Amino acid sequence: MVRLFSLLLLHVGICIGALPAGAQDFFGTLVNRAQASATQPYRKEAPVQETVRLGYDAYRGIRFKSEVTLWREGGSDFRVEFFPTGFLYQTPVKLNVIARTDGSVTALAPSPSQFDFGAGRTPASVGFAGFKVTYPLHGERFDEILSFLGASYFRPIGKGQAYGASARGLAIDTAQPRSEEFPEFREFWLVEPAEGDRSLTIYALLESPGASGAYAFMVTPGPRTIVDVDARLFLRHSVSMLGIAPLTSMFLSGKSGPWRDDFRPEVHDSDGLAVLTGEGEPIWRPLGNPGTLQVSAFLDNNPRGFGLLQRERRFERYQDGVAQYQSRPSLWVEPKGDWGEGEVRLVEIPTPSEYHDNIVAFWVSRWPVSKGQALEYRYRLSALADEASLSSLARVIATRQGPIDGNPKARRLVVEFEGDVLSRLDAERLVESNVTVSAGRLLRTDVDRPPGGGNRRLFLDVEFDGRRPADVRAHLTADGQRLSETFNIVLRP
Repeated sequence: MVRLFSLLLLHVGICIGALPAGAQDFFGTLVNRAQASATQPYRKEAPVQETVRLGYDAYRGIRFKSEVTLWREGGSDFRVEFFPTGFLYQTPVKLNVIARTDGSVTALAPSPSQFDFGAGRTPASVGFAGFKVTYPLHGERFDEILSFLGASYFRPIGKGQAYGASARGLAIDTAQPRSEEFPEFREFWLVEPAEGDRSLTIYALLESPGASGAYAFMVTPGPRTIVDVDARLFLRHSVSMLGIAPLTSMFLSGKSGPWRDDFRPEVHDSDGLAVLTGEGEPIWRPLGNPGTLQVSAFLDNNPRGFGLLQRERRFERYQDGVAQYQSRPSLWVEPKGDWGEGEVRLVEIPTPSEYHDNIVAFWVSRWPVSKGQALEYRYRLSALADEASLSSLARVIATRQGPIDGNPKARRLVVEFEGDVLSRLDAERLVESNVTVSAGRLLRTDVDRPPGGGNRRLFLDVEFDGRRPADVRAHLTADGQRLSETFNIVLRP
């Protein structure tokens, strides 16, 4: 069987055992604290009133003063800067530092003097809304590699990347009839790094009406910035949907639409969901901006990985020199241990604007969760831009669709595959398609080789059966050998 992601075998020489005993023991204490908290009623934190009324422009103009950067002195390559409360980020978080020498904990105190409010009025009080970690990815300059800001959102980026898709600590009742909960990281503990350390440990306490949780993050920056996550969850009450390792992104438009009156051909942070099943099948689902809420489920047992990926890396496909969509990271989740039966769930929400995240993907266990239950999930989250090098199978690089003349009940799909396994084939080599359609009728399949390259295009004509959607799956073979990942899409009349 051909591997999809060599990232699954990537070894990083880090372990919790590298920490001082005090820091190691601290996570156990935090787990006990989260468990005890889950037996108590949920308590919402009050906002910092002085910064509640800060608007977008005023908040964006605030600058953290570099002279008070955490760990600016001491020789470490890791530094931390803070975000103030204000605008959308009104709930304060507590920040602490764990000393590497003896494991002692020091609370950090927020102060307006740590920030430059520019022309705006300096408030009498301020809170910490979150923080960002910097590291010299490009030589001597300190670059952002990770930020925690708002609810349980955090965003890792690697070398040469720009912020795009986000990760979250936990998703509860997303796209359910019951109102969605947005868990919050309430308190953080940053383990002081030593000179020469290539990884940084962060602990966090999560709170929500439905759950409390203790988290450990081991951050390793590089061309692919890696975050190893250990999450221990305790349920305050039963929830209808618990989303593990949630990823959030934006898709406004792509190669197959929707059409917009805009000079930019495509606008998205991610263009597809990739899944590597427990059986080793690689699946690609192109993202869309639907007219109504769409929820898709990919049933699996012990998945090897899933992620929201940005495959299109050509500037000319975006034409946006400010947003730099071609540099947005792909986020890939690699489960550790036994996650059991469940599904990777994809939620696509209609949006008229690129300023709203409308794509969510996460893991949902087959088994319901109930009040008092304790759960443990561990996984590796990677921010990468070199996904093409991770597979010897051909991958989908473009999906286009349109009507078929003379048949208003049918739709044509054109799926383009790229990969060395295809370019090495003789031009006359027969490449076949393996296609299944859940409903309706498959009218035509054809594979061609566009001039000037080794790619292959798969043409599919599907006729609908009334109003029933058609779930289409397809991959390429030659002489019975699989050449490509599985393309999957749901066509709706």
